[in-house]
Amino acid sequence: MTHPSQASHHNDHQRTVWLLPEDGVIDPIAIELAATGERSVALTESERRIAAGLILAAGGTPNLIAKRLHMAHTNARTLADQITYSAA
Repeated sequence: MTHPSQASHHNDHQRTVWLLPEDGVIDPIAIELAATGERSVALTESERRIAAGLILAAGGTPNLIAKRLHMAHTNARTLADQITYSAA
């Protein structure tokens, strides 16, 4: 799925949901689009982790991960640390 879903928010505002539930499917096209910043896409947690790894492998930073994957900077730093630590 490459389009983010919409969830209702109080006061009839809409917010974009960028994290999809795990479905057992890895979408390499969605991962590539998100990792390169070509287009914003909703990803599962597994896809987000792979995209973050690609961003780091290309010399990206946690701040770039946060921007491209639509996540909090603190979460992006934690994810980057986990990826970097597990690769060592």
